[in-house]
Amino acid sequence: MFHIHKQENRTRGLALNLLLCASSVSIFLGGSELLAQLKYTPQKLEYSGMFEYDSEKVFDLRSNNDSYYHGGHFTTNSRGLRGKEISLEKPENTVRVLVVGDSISFGHGVNDNETYSYFLEQSLNKYLAEQEGAPAFEVINTAVPGNSPFQEYHDMKRGLAYNPDIIVLQITLNDIMEENAGWILEEMGMEEGNLENVSRDFVFGKQNMSSLDNALRQHSAFYLFLKDMQTRIQFQDPTGKNIAEKAKRREKFTAGLLVDEPENPEVEDAWENALSWLHRMIAIAQEQNIPLILIVTPFNFQFSRETELAHPQRKLQEFATEENIHYIDMLGILWQLLVEKTDKEKTANQIIAECRQNDSPLLQDFWEMFFLDYDHPSPTGHELMANILQPAILNTLHLAAE
Repeated sequence: MFHIHKQENRTRGLALNLLLCASSVSIFLGGSELLAQLKYTPQKLEYSGMFEYDSEKVFDLRSNNDSYYHGGHFTTNSRGLRGKEISLEKPENTVRVLVVGDSISFGHGVNDNETYSYFLEQSLNKYLAEQEGAPAFEVINTAVPGNSPFQEYHDMKRGLAYNPDIIVLQITLNDIMEENAGWILEEMGMEEGNLENVSRDFVFGKQNMSSLDNALRQHSAFYLFLKDMQTRIQFQDPTGKNIAEKAKRREKFTAGLLVDEPENPEVEDAWENALSWLHRMIAIAQEQNIPLILIVTPFNFQFSRETELAHPQRKLQEFATEENIHYIDMLGILWQLLVEKTDKEKTANQIIAECRQNDSPLLQDFWEMFFLDYDHPSPTGHELMANILQPAILNTLHLAAE
C-alpha cells in the first residue's frame, strides 16, 4: 500500500511539474509576444495585387484577376493562368502546348492578345485549318513574372494536369542570376524583400519558405524578433541599421556577371542551381514522353557585344545538347535578322564594330523594333517568337505539311 501511494505521489508531482513548465513557457511566450509587439508588427501579406503566397513556389498569380501590368492589360482564369479559361480535360483531336517561363512569356507590358502564346495558338490553328481532320491547338501559358527555374519546375509539374503534347520552356539571363529578386516579396509585404541575398534564396529555390514560417510571420511579433536577431547575427550588425547596405555590398549579383565573369564562383553556383532545376523538368518531361523546346531570350547589352561573349547562350546550348532537347537561341536569331536587314556581306560582329566606331543608333533602333525595354518583347517581338516556335513545334510533333 505504501508503494502505491508513493507511486501516486510521484505521478502527481510529475504532472504538477509538467503543468508548471507549460505554464512558465506560456507566460514567457505570451510576455515575449507582448514585448515584441512594442516594436514589431506581424506582416499581413497583401494579396490585392497580382501575386499571392504559394506554399510550394513562394508566389503565384492570383486567379480571376483583371488588371494592368506595366501598361499591358491582362486577365487570369480561375486557376491563375494568364488568358482564357481552359478545362483540365483535353478535348478530342486537340494538341496542347504548355508554355513555362517568366515575365517574358507572361507578356510584360503587352495585352492578352499580344503575347507569343496567343500569337502561337492563332498561327498553329491557321496553319492546319485547311487540312482535313487536323487537330485544334491550345496554348496554355503558365508563366509568372519573377519566375526562376525553381518556380518554373512547379509550374510545369502542375501544368501536366492539362495533358500537354509538347512543352515550351523559356529562359532568360535573370532567371539564372537576378539583382532584385525580392521585388515580388516586397509587393506581398515581406520584410526580406529588402534583403536581396535572403529573398534570393527563397525565389531561386535554395531555401524553403514553409507554410508555418508564412503563418508565424503574419501572426507573431516575437517570431519576427527572432528572425531579426538571426539576420543581425548573420550580417554581424548588432543594431540592424546597416543590414540592407551590407547585403548589397556582400554580393555583386547581377545577370551581367553571366557574360562578363563566366568563371566567377558566384556565377558557377548560380548555374549549378538553375541547371539542376532545368534537369528535373526535362527528366519529368522525358519520363512522360513529352518533347520539350528550350527557348532562350537575351538582354539588350548582349545584342551590342561580340558574338563570342554569348557565354550564357552557349552554356545552355551545350546543356540542351546533353539533354537531347530542341534549343532556340533568340539572340542568334536577332543577329541573323540584323545581317539580313542591313548588310548581308558582313557578319554580325562587323556590323556591331562599325556601329560602335561610328556611334551609330542602328543597334538600338533595331532592338527597339522588337523589345519594350532591356529584355521584354514588344508585340512585334512576341510575334517574332511565335513565328520561330511554330515550325519547331510542328516539326517536333510531325505535323508539318510535307
